[in-house]
Amino acid sequence: MATKDRSGYLTWKHGRTWFRVIGDLRNGQTPVVVMHGGPGGTHVGVLSMAKLLNASGRPVIVYDQIGCGKSTALKAKPTSFWTIELFEEELSRLIKHLKIENRYLLAGASWGGMLALNYAVKRPKGLKGLIIANSLPSSRMWVRETRKLVAKLPAKHRNAIYKYEKLKKYKAKEYLAANVEFAKRHIRQIPQLVDFAQKPKFGKHVYEAMWGPTEFTVTGTLKDWSVEKELHLIKVPTFFINGEKDEATPVMHRFMKARVKGSQYYCIKGASHTAPSEAPLEWMQVTQKWLTSKKL
Repeated sequence: MATKDRSGYLTWKHGRTWFRVIGDLRNGQTPVVVMHGGPGGTHVGVLSMAKLLNASGRPVIVYDQIGCGKSTALKAKPTSFWTIELFEEELSRLIKHLKIENRYLLAGASWGGMLALNYAVKRPKGLKGLIIANSLPSSRMWVRETRKLVAKLPAKHRNAIYKYEKLKKYKAKEYLAANVEFAKRHIRQIPQLVDFAQKPKFGKHVYEAMWGPTEFTVTGTLKDWSVEKELHLIKVPTFFINGEKDEATPVMHRFMKARVKGSQYYCIKGASHTAPSEAPLEWMQVTQKWLTSKKL
């Protein structure tokens, strides 16, 4: 039987948010909303994750957050506009628009995990479980951990990062080359396996406003973000998963696991930040095993 698949737009005060529903929201299984990374990334970055979650027949929702992809870009907005509260409101509106507010799961990757955690600590009605992939409990810990990874880069790349960050020359050739080396080790270790007819519109303006010039240099509105002291408030079943070589390091995931009562953590050996694409079978099997064990 063919899988139902539809797309559309949520229209709200800030514009239009594009979404896609993979599967049938009325098939009796708890739907999961998958949130992409960035900030400013698109649903394309979590499409592998979404398809793996949908493999058992579970309906999955992906969407392009405002500012990127097929959603309204809002490039003229000031830095102060781009806050985590904006995206929490967008998420709430999408959940209500799809009429799943009484029972749903959240799955967030990287920045999407930050958003999911920030949302979950408020204990929203209808949230039944969390999958936090390749994410973090605070910007402070992220900077500390990624700096350790930078320190292990070959000397020429490591020194280029130190040199040009001090000069605030983030477009210097050597600095960009060092970032590429970091990405090969800790973000994506394999090529992009899918060719797109049209390249997804990355919201660079959102990334720079909320995060900063690079993964390990945080200067934006999320600079002081943290849920470290609120993690204990999460009472729904929670599954943490990442890669051994992930820029979102195992240290961060063990920290979160220790503070969310009853949560579980799985680390994929050899994988990095894009673990669902690098080890899809393992990712799918362990995640589905957890979902089944929690009857979600």
